[in-house]
Amino acid sequence: MKRKAVTIRDVAAAAGVTPMTVSNVINGRTNEVSRETFARVMEMCRSLGYRPHASARRLRTDRRMAVGVVIVDPSPHYLADPFIAALLAGLNESLAASGYSIVLHGAVPEKIAALPMMQRIETDALCIFLAGTRAERQRLLADLAALGQPLVLLQEDLADFEGGGPGLSDVCALVQDDFGGGAEVARHVLEGGARRIAMLVPGAVWSAMERREAGVRAVLARQADPPALELVRCGDEGYADTQHAFAAYLAERGVPDVVIGGNDQMAIAAMNLLTSRGRRVPEEVRVTGFNGFEIWRYATPTLTTVFSPAFAIGRQAGEAILTRLAEGRFAARQITLPVTFAPNLSSAR
Repeated sequence: MKRKAVTIRDVAAAAGVTPMTVSNVINGRTNEVSRETFARVMEMCRSLGYRPHASARRLRTDRRMAVGVVIVDPSPHYLADPFIAALLAGLNESLAASGYSIVLHGAVPEKIAALPMMQRIETDALCIFLAGTRAERQRLLADLAALGQPLVLLQEDLADFEGGGPGLSDVCALVQDDFGGGAEVARHVLEGGARRIAMLVPGAVWSAMERREAGVRAVLARQADPPALELVRCGDEGYADTQHAFAAYLAERGVPDVVIGGNDQMAIAAMNLLTSRGRRVPEEVRVTGFNGFEIWRYATPTLTTVFSPAFAIGRQAGEAILTRLAEGRFAARQITLPVTFAPNLSSAR
C-alpha cells in the first residue's frame, strides 16, 4: 500500500503549533517565529519525512529557493581545494535546513560574462569567491552586482570594494582573520631565530593570501634587524608546481632556514622536497602551513599550521542569506571569524 504523504497539518500537530506557523518556517519567514519554534518544526519535518512541493512553494513565495555560488578561479580543480569544499559543506548545511539548494558556477575570470546566470536569473541570492588583483575583483564584483541579487562575499574584506558604487549596498562580506594568522606564524618563527624566510604563495592572486603575507610582513617590520622574506610563486599550488618552483628557488637562492607555506599543501610539498635532498626538518629548516585541514596530520613531522573556520564561514554565509531574504536586509555588512595557530613538530626548536 502506498504511504500517505505527510502534510503541513501533520507537522503542525506533531510540533504543537498552527499550520500557519509551519508554513512560515518552511517558506523562510523566520522573523515570524521564535528560534525554539523554528527548531521544533524543522525537527518534526525531518522525523516525519515532510517534503514541501517545490514548484508550489515557489509560486507562494515568489522565490526560486536556490542560492548561486560563483567561484572565479583560474584553476579547473577548484572543488578539490579543501577550503572551498569545507566552505560549501557549511553553506549547504545552513541553506538545506530551510529548503534552499545551491547552484554552483565555476569560471575563469575572463569567462564570467559567459555564465548562464549572467543572462538568466534562477537564484534568490549569490555567494561569491573571487581570485584576482583588487582591480580585477572590483570589476568582477561590479558585473555580478548588476544582476540585482543580494551578495555575500566570501574571504573578502569589504574595505577593498569601498567606493565601488551604489550596486554594492545589498552586500555582506565574510572573512577569516588571515592577517592575524600570518602575524602569529611570523611571531612563532622569529622566536626560533629566523634569518631568511621563503614564503610559498600561488601563482594566482587571492586576497586571503595577500592578507597572510601582510600579517607576516607587519610583524617582521617591527624588528630591529628583520629576516629577509622572499616570495616563491608556486603556479597552481599543487604538489608538482610547488616542488618545481621551490626547486628553482633553492637552486638560485640556496636553502632558507624557514619555509612558510601559504597553505598546508604547498608547505608539505616543500617539506618533502627538502627531506628528499637530505635536509632535516625542523633541525635545519622549519616549515609552517596554513588552513589546518586533515592533511597536516599526515605530514612527517606533523605540520605547524593555522586552523581555518571554513565550514563556519559557509554556515554563517547561509544564515546571513536567510536573514536577508526573510527581513529584507543583512544583519551585518562585515563578519570576521578568528583563526587558531597550532604549533607542531615541523617548526619546533
